[in-house]
Amino acid sequence: MKLWERNLYSLWFARFIAIAGLTMVMPFLPLYIRKLGIAGREEVKLWSGLIYAAPFMISVFMQPLWGIMGDRYGRKPMVVRGMSGLAVAFFLMGFSHTVLQLLVLRLFQGVFSGFAAPSLALQASCTPEDRMGQALGTLQSAQVTGFIVGPLLGGLLSHLMGYRPIFFWTSACCLAGGLIVIGFVREEFIKGQERKGSRLRKNLLEVYRSVNLRTMIVLLIMIQLSIQIVTPFLSLYVEYLNVSADRIRLMTGLVFGITGVTNALTTPFWGKRGDRVGYRKILRCSLYGMTLFYLPQAFVTNVYQLLFLRAVLGIFVGGAMPTINSIVQRSSAAENRGAIYGIFQSGLLLGNMIGPLIGGGLAAALGLPSIFLITTGIFFLATLWERKAARNSNISI
Repeated sequence: MKLWERNLYSLWFARFIAIAGLTMVMPFLPLYIRKLGIAGREEVKLWSGLIYAAPFMISVFMQPLWGIMGDRYGRKPMVVRGMSGLAVAFFLMGFSHTVLQLLVLRLFQGVFSGFAAPSLALQASCTPEDRMGQALGTLQSAQVTGFIVGPLLGGLLSHLMGYRPIFFWTSACCLAGGLIVIGFVREEFIKGQERKGSRLRKNLLEVYRSVNLRTMIVLLIMIQLSIQIVTPFLSLYVEYLNVSADRIRLMTGLVFGITGVTNALTTPFWGKRGDRVGYRKILRCSLYGMTLFYLPQAFVTNVYQLLFLRAVLGIFVGGAMPTINSIVQRSSAAENRGAIYGIFQSGLLLGNMIGPLIGGGLAAALGLPSIFLITTGIFFLATLWERKAARNSNISI
C-alpha cells in the first residue's frame, strides 16, 4: 500500500472516531444546559449559543500559531496535540455541575483543540496532485460520517445513561483517535526554510494577495457562520415542532444524522467530479443547493418535513468544504500549506464562534424559524460573492 493511501485510511479512521465522539455531545447541549439549572426558554437559547461558541473564541486565535508550528515541527504532532487536548477537556467536562464550570472548560478546550487543519495539510503533503480532490474529499467524509454516527449514538447513550457519561465517552474517542495517528500515520516531514520577520504576517499577506485564497476564506467564513447559526438549536427546533418528550432525543439524533448520511455518501463523488470538471463549478452548485434547501426549513410544520430537507441539504454541503480545501491546496505553496490551512481553520472557527451567538440572539428575540431565514440570506450573499470573485479572477480552477 502506498504511503498516501495508508495515511488516508489511518487519518480517516482517527478523524471519524474523534468526531463521532464530539458529536455525541453537541446536539444535546441545550438539553444538558437545562440539567445544570438554566430553566427559562430564552435563557437556554442564549446560554446554548454562548456555550457552543466558547471554544472557538479561543481557538480562532490559536490556529495560525498551530499552523506555523506544524510547518516547523511537523503536522502529525499537531494532529495528536489536537485530539489529546479534546480528550482532556471533555474528561473534565464530565465533572461540571454548573453552567459556568461548563463554560470555563469549553474555553479551555479552545486552547489545545484543532486537528482538522493539520490532518488536511498532512494528507496533502503526501498525495499525488491528480488524486488530491479524491483524497481530501474522502478525508472530509470522515467528518460527515462521524456526524452520522455521533448524534445517533449520543441519543442512544443519553437515553440509557443520561447526559453526563457521554462526556467520558467523548474523551475516550478523542484519545483513541490520537493513538491511531501515533501508531499508524507516517509523515516524511521536510522542514521549510526559516524566514525573517513575522511568518504569520507573511502568510496572512499571501492569503490577501491571492484572489483564490481571499475568495475562499470569505466563503468559508460565510458558509460556516450560516451553518452554525442553526446547528446548536436543532434540538430546540425539534421540540418546537411538538415532538413528544420521550422522542426528542431520538428525533434530534436523526435530524443531525440524516444530513451526515447524505453528506458522506456524496462527498467522494464531489471530490472526483471536481478533479474532472473544475472546482469552481462544484462550489457554485453547492452554494445554489444550500440556499435553496435552507429556506423551506423555516416553514416546516412537522419533524418529518425537516428530516427530508436536512437530507437533501447534506448532498450540497458535501460539495462545499472539500472543494474549498482543494482550491486552497492548489493556490498555496507546499512549504506554507500548514500555516495557510491554519489561517483557514481560524476562519472556520470564526464562523463557528459568531454563528451560535447570532443564532442565540435571533432565536431569543425573533423565534427559532428566524434562524433559517437569516441563514438563507447569508448563503445567497455568498453565492453572489463567489460569482463576482470568479469574474475578477484570471485563474481557472
